[in-house]
Amino acid sequence: MATPQRRRKSRRKKLSDQLVRSHLAGIKRELLEGEKRPAFLEFLSKNDARRGLYALYDKRGRLYYAGKAIDLKRRIDQHLKDRHADSWDQMTLFFLSESANVGELEGLLIATVKPPGNKVKPKIGTDIRRSLEKFLKEDAVVQIRQVIYPDAQVKEDRLSGRITPKKLKSLERTKLAKALDVSYRRVSQLWNEDKKGLKVLLRYIRSTGRRDAVLLAFEKNKIA
Repeated sequence: MATPQRRRKSRRKKLSDQLVRSHLAGIKRELLEGEKRPAFLEFLSKNDARRGLYALYDKRGRLYYAGKAIDLKRRIDQHLKDRHADSWDQMTLFFLSESANVGELEGLLIATVKPPGNKVKPKIGTDIRRSLEKFLKEDAVVQIRQVIYPDAQVKEDRLSGRITPKKLKSLERTKLAKALDVSYRRVSQLWNEDKKGLKVLLRYIRSTGRRDAVLLAFEKNKIA
């Protein structure tokens, strides 16, 4: 039977694994400015609710602004007086764990919902639209070539050979990762999803359009 100490440790571990530990919705502005304000701030301090995301809503309940804070109390005070002061009526707080990347989560929230009060473009990783455009253009060229020169395409396939599970097993994962232009960890993940047939990895090679790069890796390493 678990002791109280073990149960507390288990609860702490569970909380540390969560991105969002807790949230507090529908906080009226009157609470933040009225006579209950000291009690509310004391509640936040007792629950160690400092770090996280917040959302501001207008009088009709529509999301107006979303932001991040490492000190939510201080941020609340700022929004009672700054340029957003007259645009919101209630607030929701999301309290995050220490492991959560607050900036990325804020960017994801703003990019998804597009609140009217947020004017700065969010930072949410690398924009891969150019990579997509390049891939689609290359794919279009391949399809046109197949239609116009079907015989040449058959000949090209015969010369370049086929990607088979046997060949994939013969190629080192580090070289395969380089050919696919992904991390070794990603290749291992795909590999472990289907160790016997390696069908998952073959599908990934086709979907990424890196078939020629993998065949070139076979050729460089003299894998028949």
